[in-house]
Amino acid sequence: MVYFNLITGFLGSGKTTLLSNLLSELSSGKRIAVIQNEFAPSGVDGKELQQSNEDFKLVEINNGSVFCVCQLGNFERNMQKVIAEYQPEIIFLEASGLADPISVIELLQSPGLKDKIVLDKIISLVDASNFFKGLNMLVRFRHQIMVADKLIINKIDLLDEDLSEINKALKQLNPYAEILPTSFAKVDWKALAVNEIDKGNAAKRYLGQESEGRPDINACVLRTHDKISEVGLTEFLKELTKTCPRIKGYLNLSDGSVVSIHCVYENIEIKNLEKYVGPSELIAFGHGLTVSELRKIFKKHLIN
Repeated sequence: MVYFNLITGFLGSGKTTLLSNLLSELSSGKRIAVIQNEFAPSGVDGKELQQSNEDFKLVEINNGSVFCVCQLGNFERNMQKVIAEYQPEIIFLEASGLADPISVIELLQSPGLKDKIVLDKIISLVDASNFFKGLNMLVRFRHQIMVADKLIINKIDLLDEDLSEINKALKQLNPYAEILPTSFAKVDWKALAVNEIDKGNAAKRYLGQESEGRPDINACVLRTHDKISEVGLTEFLKELTKTCPRIKGYLNLSDGSVVSIHCVYENIEIKNLEKYVGPSELIAFGHGLTVSELRKIFKKHLIN
């Protein structure tokens, strides 16, 4: 049997960073497969993982949550294929930040998987400084917390006040899960261990409840060979973050450098990259956002 681990969390909560940390810790001694799921028709998180880790098998399932009916067959086929071809000891599923995992137990009990994988743990991350913004945005964010075996309060270095209100809200939603505060998603594998008796207990309370479908927030992808200046990039992101709670991707700059972009609400993070080669690719999440509007905003700032 393969040990299955689900990682969920709010948009920009640090799921990919946690997964990268765990791969660095485990991949030299374990055969690991990673399933990455994105609502957009493309994913950029896999490229980020491969920047610092190579000893794992990556499968991407995009354009919808694996918990939605439209993706169940695709998910099952991909899981069966990776198990047969790669024979992993551990599978990590990094769910889309917009995923509703309330039906995760039914997903794992599907006929093609129930005799091949066993639930190890469900981990959910929350962004400390944006916790209540996310909590009030979509029901699916609450569901991510409600099914977890372990809850990670990430980015506590960005929070001015103490964690008492966040802890209280998390306990109300899920009194079963252990809460682990941290920064930069630094939680080791041993700290995430769950007793055999407790595994999946939180999620089992919701047996029979269906996951929500697509949310009323769009995930739009910008792909372009146009190069933007540093000034233009800054102005582009400032405008986009006014309406987009999450932006991520890679952009080629006019000076020849390449940067990774991570924006969560008004927080903008730009980092230089050395290994990435390819066109610019950016995913922006926004209510009512369209690809044409995203491209129009980008082109406006190319002249800066």
